[in-house]
Amino acid sequence: MKSENGYLEVIKMLPPFESLLKLVPSGIRTKATEIRIRAGNPIVIESATERYICGTRRADMNEIYACIKSFCDYSIHSCQKELSEGWITLKGGHRAGFTGTAFVKNNKIETIKDISSINLRIAHEHIGISDFLFSKIINKPNLLGLIIAGPPLSGKTTFLRDFCRNLGTHYKTSLIDERGEIAAVYKGVPQNNVGMNTDVLNYFSKDCGFEQAIRVLSPEFIVCDEISGDLGAFQKCTASGVKPIISIHCGNIEEALLNNTLISLFEMGTVNYVAFLGNGKEIGKLKGLWCINDRKNLALCNNDNNLLFNW
Repeated sequence: MKSENGYLEVIKMLPPFESLLKLVPSGIRTKATEIRIRAGNPIVIESATERYICGTRRADMNEIYACIKSFCDYSIHSCQKELSEGWITLKGGHRAGFTGTAFVKNNKIETIKDISSINLRIAHEHIGISDFLFSKIINKPNLLGLIIAGPPLSGKTTFLRDFCRNLGTHYKTSLIDERGEIAAVYKGVPQNNVGMNTDVLNYFSKDCGFEQAIRVLSPEFIVCDEISGDLGAFQKCTASGVKPIISIHCGNIEEALLNNTLISLFEMGTVNYVAFLGNGKEIGKLKGLWCINDRKNLALCNNDNNLLFNW
């Protein structure tokens, strides 16, 4: 049975609305993935399968500002970097994203003011969700690296976290936790189970994290979330013989073939397996596994696939 602990942890960070959100039915709380707060509108709780509107009370700007202060531990000044980027990672690995009016200087967003919308994404640990894939792929002699792909709200981070737990139980693993939401380190200690042999590089950029890990931690695997843009860090990984496990927004094989980042990783020889996750009612479920027959062509691994998945 799913736990509502994450939900209860999150609503403590929303002081103006905590008493209201405690009244939400237990069945909604256990399935909640997001709490959406928009000025002038009722609070909405999202899950993979439904949307629940919390009565008729409408949030105002003062209440939203009180939530932002809570996210920042009542020190707005200390969170200016996060405020300029539009998100804050919270204790427990939860993440608050927000929108408002951008204050732009020299073509760069300095901060976001008049915040009018909060999307609080609730982090969940689902121990064992990656066990099947891990057991089938980890000892493949041709494994170069793995991409965990899926559309938004497909459970990529949750799946990646559990895969890291599996890796870190058996292998030396470095986790580049750029946004602090995988291990959920609090005062130096991971709040989530990412494996006893996992070294967490908390809030390191991918480029700095990969360099640091390869230089001083001698990992067998490096794990990181949501890649895009510069792939220099992954070239270091490939050159060092370290196997990366990474996630990316990509819903299916057709999208993969149009994704320049993925194609570059294939051609660099950085990864050769892609696992696709479902969403909606299939959130977090493994829907398919593809492999690269060579570094330029992506093809379904027919015979091998039959051994891995009896579908």
